[in-house]
Amino acid sequence: METQIRENIELKYLSMDDYEELKEVMLLSYETMPDAYWKEHQIKTLIEKFHEGQVVIKIDGR
Repeated sequence: METQIRENIELKYLSMDDYEELKEVMLLSYETMPDAYWKEHQIKTLIEKFHEGQVVIKIDGR
């Protein structure tokens, strides 16, 4: 496995502003599964109930 150095890494709490990118990543990650992404209302519920438990890591703003 090749090591890559990244300088622009951001760790933050997930927000609904991240939903479209999250959906895109889930679809790519689980492309062989039907309904391979969580719906917007499901993510909203997670954020409301467990805000500090939902984190996202962004590299180079993505």
